[in-house]
Amino acid sequence: MVLQRDRICAIFGKEDQAPEVSLILEGKEYTAKVSDGQFLIRIDPHPACTGLSMTIRGSEDIKIQDICFGDVFYLGGQSNMELPVSRTMDVSEEEVKKSDYPYIRQYRVTPQYNMAEDEVAELADNPWVPAVPGKIGELSATGFYCARRIYDKKKIPIGLVLGAQGGSTVESWMDVSLLSEFGNYEDLMNPFMEKDALPRYLKARDEGIAAWRSALERPDEEKYISAIPEGASDFTVPGMLLKKDGTDHTGIVWFYKEFELLEEPGEDAFLYLGDLIDADQTFINGKAVGRTEYRYPPRKYPFDGSILRKGKNLISVRLILETGEGGFVAEHPYYLRTENEKISLTGEWKMVKGVHSDTSVPVFKMGQEVPTSLFKTSVRPLKDFTFSGIWWYQGEANSDAPSRYGEKFRAMIQFWRDLYQQNLPVIVVEMCDYTDPVTGEQPAGWASIQAQQVAAAKEVEDCAVVSAKDLGAPLELHPQRKSELGARMAEVAEKMFY
Repeated sequence: MVLQRDRICAIFGKEDQAPEVSLILEGKEYTAKVSDGQFLIRIDPHPACTGLSMTIRGSEDIKIQDICFGDVFYLGGQSNMELPVSRTMDVSEEEVKKSDYPYIRQYRVTPQYNMAEDEVAELADNPWVPAVPGKIGELSATGFYCARRIYDKKKIPIGLVLGAQGGSTVESWMDVSLLSEFGNYEDLMNPFMEKDALPRYLKARDEGIAAWRSALERPDEEKYISAIPEGASDFTVPGMLLKKDGTDHTGIVWFYKEFELLEEPGEDAFLYLGDLIDADQTFINGKAVGRTEYRYPPRKYPFDGSILRKGKNLISVRLILETGEGGFVAEHPYYLRTENEKISLTGEWKMVKGVHSDTSVPVFKMGQEVPTSLFKTSVRPLKDFTFSGIWWYQGEANSDAPSRYGEKFRAMIQFWRDLYQQNLPVIVVEMCDYTDPVTGEQPAGWASIQAQQVAAAKEVEDCAVVSAKDLGAPLELHPQRKSELGARMAEVAEKMFY
């Protein structure tokens, strides 16, 4: 693990048998009484270092090894902060391949959703993941690319505590006591305030979506996989089926591309199907090569090249349109690569509409959309942890209701600082520009959120704003140019923290 250097740090946990717990670090022993099954031990400030061990003794002995003291940052926000390094390989592959940083480590806060007032959320038993080959892809890209530059200059271990959750609203990060100032949020929270109400709701959500998708399945689907059905119409990739064009279809649409290989394919092959809306299953010559359950991840499918053949081949894509609109998003890569050739997949395809649904996919909230949910599960459980600062990248989920976003953020940060009893400096990322590929327009409140993010530098004490405004393609909600963002953040971080 990584603990904050040069400050008092707390080690806390549960003990239901022994009356006290002791901790031994570098020959010094600390002791604390157990109260209501909980213990908390505060250890003296320690300079930056690596390779320490710690023993905690209660009803059993626990030894923690490979401990670092360095600078620890809390990473809050939504999917652009959560986005892992593995999703940036199109633009940063060489940088990632050269990276081996065992002293940059990330702990993932996986929310244990429970909204009941008397329930105390626990931290998930997740490991600290180092930024080393084979594991680096799991780290927050924004966090890693910033941390890497700090480490290269300061040679101080960096801990990243990743709490960000895709789709989270700023209200989900706020304590309930703050929300009444900004409107009536009780109607959104009350259905989930009983014990286990939110977990039950989320389970029903998953079951409802699965049932809707299951209803689209047919026993004769096999015939759509290996050959283009008669009567298939022309379709151009990239391209979209849109209601405004009169071509919408809720349910299954099959897309086909015949292509020819001039050389033997070899063993290693790779298919890049850009960005699809919504969920896909993809086949080549009748064999499954990839599957993605929602719209945002790039479709990168490595596969066994032995299913290819010299000469003609066929790609079949089973695409689910959840709300009647979708397709192949422009300004993304579409190609197939073998050991000997690279085939562009843009241009003419074939299309046939499959099973139609009379209803769109069931609409449910995600846990991270419920007001105060992430505060309870991912902020408050860390109240005794010591941080160097906060990195915040959020706002997309509030673009449909941007009013007073900046005020909410300011109140949220002050509450966090009071809770942690630390005047934590904050780096805020201004969102990139974005055009929705379905509507063809920027979401209505997008520019307002950006403006309020920029204003945070003046309205929030010890707060700096770093812009990602220019780092994305117009139709790209999750820009891959996170290394450039990390460089900008590191430059600001050096002034704020060092």
